Amino acid sequence: MTEQQTKNSKGYMAAALNHIYINEIIFISLILLCFFGEILMEVSDRAGVFYWLLMSPVFFFSSMLSEKTKALATGFEAQNLIKNLLLLWGSAFFAILLVFLTWHAEMMKALAAAITIHIILAHTMFLSGIVLGFRYYLIGTLLFMTAGLTTLMEAHFAIDLLITLPFIWLGLYWEKKHVFPNLTPDNEIINEIVEDQDHHRRKDDIK
Repeated sequence: MTEQQTKNSKGYMAAALNHIYINEIIFISLILLCFFGEILMEVSDRAGVFYWLLMSPVFFFSSMLSEKTKALATGFEAQNLIKNLLLLWGSAFFAILLVFLTWHAEMMKALAAAITIHIILAHTMFLSGIVLGFRYYLIGTLLFMTAGLTTLMEAHFAIDLLITLPFIWLGLYWEKKHVFPNLTPDNEIINEIVEDQDHHRRKDDIK
């Protein structure tokens, strides 16, 4: 590779590593927020409704941040994927608003409203995995499982903790085993991406 290509490759790897570290922070934070929400619902049904309501924009912001860091890491910003995320979360916000209004009109109990919002968020996070990757599938699955256990068993702190820990391990293990090994200076995929970007730049310069 030329000196310019080497610099581009190092820059790409630095951005990719940055993307991984940020995603690890987002992943752990979201898992902890999910875990805290389960504990809060055990304490107060009403507080659970407002908590999951407030978590909706937090989850949305995390999704958009993950997509942004991925765009910086790869050098490509997929506008269609961002539009898909906006449509996905827009429909989720509308559904959550309807649940909140139904609860406010006293047509459903607080615990039922909290679990329903919880399930909507689980569904949205799971579908976000199509765009954002494996960890969002994990978060969505965790939310589905905890909602199911709360409904069927009235799960408590120990059970929630027992379920949450394997999800954290699996989320971190996946990146370490399937992403980090590919971020080496002599990796052919990275080199091809860098060379392809250089080729497109040269074509643009000629135009």
